[in-house]
Amino acid sequence: MISIGPMDDGLSDLMSNASPQSWYRRIGNPLPSTESVVWFPHAGGGVSSLIRQLNRSPPGINVFAATLPGRERRFNETMPDTLDQLIATLVAELPQLPRPPVLIGHSFGALLAYCVAQSAAASGLVVMAMSPPELISRRDSIVHLEDAEFVQQLDRRYGGIPQTLRENEEAMRLFLPPVRHDLSLMESYQDDAAKIVDIPVRAYAGSRDTRVSAERMEGWRGRTTATFSLETLSGDHFFPLLHVNRVLQSARRCFDTTH
Repeated sequence: MISIGPMDDGLSDLMSNASPQSWYRRIGNPLPSTESVVWFPHAGGGVSSLIRQLNRSPPGINVFAATLPGRERRFNETMPDTLDQLIATLVAELPQLPRPPVLIGHSFGALLAYCVAQSAAASGLVVMAMSPPELISRRDSIVHLEDAEFVQQLDRRYGGIPQTLRENEEAMRLFLPPVRHDLSLMESYQDDAAKIVDIPVRAYAGSRDTRVSAERMEGWRGRTTATFSLETLSGDHFFPLLHVNRVLQSARRCFDTTH
């Protein structure tokens, strides 16, 4: 449900001193296509790895990424106190686009994308490595743990904490608060099974994801009155970063379904 990952080894970006930033960042140059996607990263995550992946292989679609406070270039900005506050801001700050975008969420980002889709126009929803909202629970919470044990539990559950990050105490002091905060926000979520979306939902699971199986991802079928599809891709909890362009091409098919 929550995660940190290989993208978070961009220590220079994490520790850069920057002025307040936009809540969404366009990745790459604007394209003439009216089709756009908005990517919501995992808990504690930024956009550096997504940018690196797309720079290697431009997607042919306009891509925006949510840039949350407390990390990367926004590390010195205050994080929202509540999930409701965060969602309201994400909805209000969505880019003004010619056509409603497809919302894509990885892990905790999938919950954000789903909540945003309940209040904002969207052409589709792509959810990855995240159990459906009704399964969110505080039963195995780790947010109360001391930093050392917190890191150990995160790595055991999800993997992906770079050794370079572990060995940099200053970076860890900057890195851990947003991860812990995002997890706390996720655990505060109050599900309303009656509030579902009416747009195509495409779900992806990782073949080696020990935290969120394809069987659990199947639960997203009940969160839409439109079409639903589920596919398993190779990789662990961070498989989306290995299949960015495949995910984006899948998202483009949502436009064919809704327009």
